[in-house]
Formats: sequence, structure tokens, C-alpha cells
Amino acid sequence: MSDSSRDFAHLHLHTDYSLLDGACRIDRLAKRAKELGMSAVAMTDHGNLFGTIDFYRKMKAQELKPIIGCEIYLVHDHTMFEKPKRERKRTDDIGDLPEDHQLHPEDFPKYQIHHKTILARDYEGYRNLSELISKAHTEGQYYRPRIDMEHLAKYSKGLIGLSGCINGVASQHLLYNNYEMARKVTADFIDIFGKENYFIEIQDHGLPFQKRIIPGLLQLAKEFDVKVVAANDVHYVKKGDWEPHDALLCIQTGRKLSDTNRMKYPSQEFYLKSREEMLQVFKEIPESLDNTLLVAEMCDIKIPFNENHYPIFEKPIEVSIQEDIRNFDRILDIYVSEKERVNKQNDIDEPAAIDQQTRQEYRKNGLFLFELCKAGLKDRYGVDYDKIRSGDADAPTNADEGKGAPPEPDTPEFDRFLCSKLEYELAIIMGTGFIDYFLIVWDFIDWARRQGIPVGPGRGSGAGCLVAYVLKITDIEPLRFGLLFERMLNLERVSPPDFDVDFCMRRRDKVVNYVREKYGADAVANIITFGTFGAKMVVR
Repeated sequence: MSDSSRDFAHLHLHTDYSLLDGACRIDRLAKRAKELGMSAVAMTDHGNLFGTIDFYRKMKAQELKPIIGCEIYLVHDHTMFEKPKRERKRTDDIGDLPEDHQLHPEDFPKYQIHHKTILARDYEGYRNLSELISKAHTEGQYYRPRIDMEHLAKYSKGLIGLSGCINGVASQHLLYNNYEMARKVTADFIDIFGKENYFIEIQDHGLPFQKRIIPGLLQLAKEFDVKVVAANDVHYVKKGDWEPHDALLCIQTGRKLSDTNRMKYPSQEFYLKSREEMLQVFKEIPESLDNTLLVAEMCDIKIPFNENHYPIFEKPIEVSIQEDIRNFDRILDIYVSEKERVNKQNDIDEPAAIDQQTRQEYRKNGLFLFELCKAGLKDRYGVDYDKIRSGDADAPTNADEGKGAPPEPDTPEFDRFLCSKLEYELAIIMGTGFIDYFLIVWDFIDWARRQGIPVGPGRGSGAGCLVAYVLKITDIEPLRFGLLFERMLNLERVSPPDFDVDFCMRRRDKVVNYVREKYGADAVANIITFGTFGAKMVVR
């Protein structure tokens, strides 16, 4: 529980996912916010949502409400790829404007990149914010991922807008003494977000340019009858962290701390301030602090976890298969038997049976996967599954025969073991709902090989899967090397399987484009990885 007398919600904050600019480590941030008696904190990284899940989970762990947002880059037209007549200095972004700073009349606002603080009010807003950020990176990327007013209006439902920092649209007009234009753009934003979802954001880090525009921002709030919120544009957790943050900026710009003419924040006030510290800054506008809690109360996102959303594999219409329903249903019975065993072993009271409707659903693509595996078994091992199982009255209905060490190769016992192991793995794959996943991976690897694109032999836990080997998803024989299928997928701890697939670097894009075209760009995403700095990388 937060202390209401100490509570304040930071609505403009950059975590370390504002790459090479934000220095707020999320775990440290969450602990500090808790210490300061806060109940909610927002994440508004520059042009991305990279930190969303990390931020959401760590705030929840500290019993803080996570507010998901973004400081977007807003432009006149996100499809326009023309440089300004005058290049803006990087320090403009933080309000350190030189005295002689004047924009060419044609540059403003048409060619200028503005900042806009946006918060997701609910899950629909989070999805719309995700859509905006995706479009910014895929359609509007030019120096930075950009969004224009048209797209903002289209995806504004469920979003809360703040007027932004010194580089907000209204702030920039006020900075150049154009109140009428500031008034016009404020009216435009209120039309987009709705009056109840739009707030004037004020910041004061002791910078003369910020102080100069605050009266104009307050006048806009009064004229349009919208509330004012205080923000601190947080970039690091504690005041003393300004020094490592300054070093981070040097890494970003390739400069030295001793360089005089370099990017440098103009004050040491960009930290996670307490309510008391914020009140000292905005003592004449105390309601601007309380209004942050009003915004926090409006925001309530529940992100669903542990849900799988896979594309549905569409079997080629020209392919006809022999429907071995008898053995297919027996494989599902193996899953039921194995599930019952695991439930009993772990004292779990839940049904294991598969009803007829579900069996029918599994047959749609499961029979095709089954036939591919039969063909692969014959190709890889020369074992005819249908011949072995034809009229086999002793065919197993549990997983026992498919486990343990294999018999000697090239013996009838080995062939029968292969069939049983294949059935066991298929039972687990089908029963846990990963039929389409295996077919999708098989499909694009098969396509790549038919195009003459080199494919790696396989890495990770997928190399222990016999099904993957007979489908030629992998080229490493799991039985020969004693690799375990259960490392990839098992009923004791069901988590989505994953294949680490390597393609020829020069033609990898062709495979990615094939998958995008077949399943839709909205169902395909790249996975990003983040590197972190060790001591040897930082100190030079």
C-alpha cells in the first residue's frame, strides 16, 4: 500500500530500453518507486515498447501499477523523407537550445520531429499503441521511427495524450511565441484523444526555456478546460546517477567526458523525484501532482500471458493423404494415458480425456503431420510404419515402448521401437496443441531446401526430437547421440517448443519473405536481442 501523502505518479520516464539514453534499470526503478511511497509508474521510452513485459512484471512484483506508454516521434507526414533546411542539434531534444537557434520558416513545423507522450488507458489502448509503434518502425523510419497525425487519430482509442516535453508541438510553438498555433494544435489533439483523455504536461528542470513556456501551457489548460500534470522526464533513478548517465551519452555519441562541445543534459534534475521534491518545483500548481494520480487511476492494463496464438497451417489442396484414423486415434490415446500418469504423479485433479469434437479438430492437420512422419521414417531409416503396424494387435496404447534406450539398429525390435517413439512424440505434440507449429516450421524449411537455400543441421532442444528429424527440420539423429525429446516438450512442464534454425546469411531474407507472404505480415515478427555493457566495454 502506498502512503497517499507521499504518492505521486511519474508519467514521463525513460528506462534503459531508451537505448543509450535512459539509465533507469527497471528492477532498481521499481524498488526506488516503492521506497518513495508511490503506487504507479509509467514507462515512456523513446519510440519503442521494448521494455513492456519486463517493466510490467517487475512493477507488479513490487505491487506497483505499471502504466505502459511511449514518447513517440510525431511529424507532419511520416512518409516524407526530406531533410530539414537546417539540421537540428541533438541537444535540441532536451531543451538545451542555443541563443541563436532559429528555424527556417519552411522547416517549422513541416520538417520538425516533435515529441508526444502517450499512455495506454486499457488493453485496447495498448494494442493501438503497439500498432502505432509498429507502423512507425516499418513505414515511418527515417532517422527515427515517426508517426503522423493521421495515424495517431486512426489508432487513438484507449489512449491518453500528454502535451509532451520542450519538444512537444504546443511547447515548440510557445517557444517561438506563436500562441495561436499552440492553441490550434492543442484543439487538434483534444479532438483526437477526447477532452477527458488529454492533459497538459509541464516540466521544470531549472531550464530557462521550460520556465518561459509554462505560463503559455497553463493558459492553454485554462482555455480548453483540461487538467495539468507535472512530469520530470526521468532518465535515471537517483540524483547521483547523472554521472553514469552522462557517460552513457558519451558512449552513444562516441565522445569523451572531457569533450566540451558534446551532447550533455543541461541540469542534474532528470531523476525519479519524490512527491516532496516535485512539490518544491511546482508549489504554485500543487494540483498538477494530484492529477498524475488521476491519470494513473484511469490506466488499467491487464496483459494476458501464457496464451499461444499461432497461424493455422493450410495443407496444399493438391496433396491427398491416406487417413490412418485408427492409428491416429491410438496416438491420441497414448497422450491421454501419459497425461493421466503425470496428473496422478503430481496429484493434479483435471480431466485428461480428449472428446470427439477435439479429436476431429486434431485430425484436420494432425493426419497430414502423421503421414509426413511416416514418409520421413521410411526415408531416414527405411522403416515402413504401415507395414509394422498393419494388423498389429499388440500396438501400444501407452508411452512405455517409446521410452528408454533403443535396441540394436537393423533389428525388428529397433524398427518397432522407432514406431513407438514416433507415436509417443506425436502424442505429446498433438495433445499439447502444437500440430500447426511443427507443420509451419517443416513448410518453410522444406521450401528453403527446394530453393537451394542452405539450412543448418539444427541447434538447441529441438535436436532431440525424432519427429523433427524425420521431417528434416533437423539433420542430427537424436538416437545416435542420446538426445532427449523431453528437453523440448514434456507434460511435466508444458512450454512452447522452439527450433533454432540457421539459413544462409545471403538468402535468409527470402525465407522470411516467404513466411510473411504465406501467413501474413501481421503474423510474423522478428525477435530482438539486447546487449548490455560490461565493465571492459564501458571503460576505455
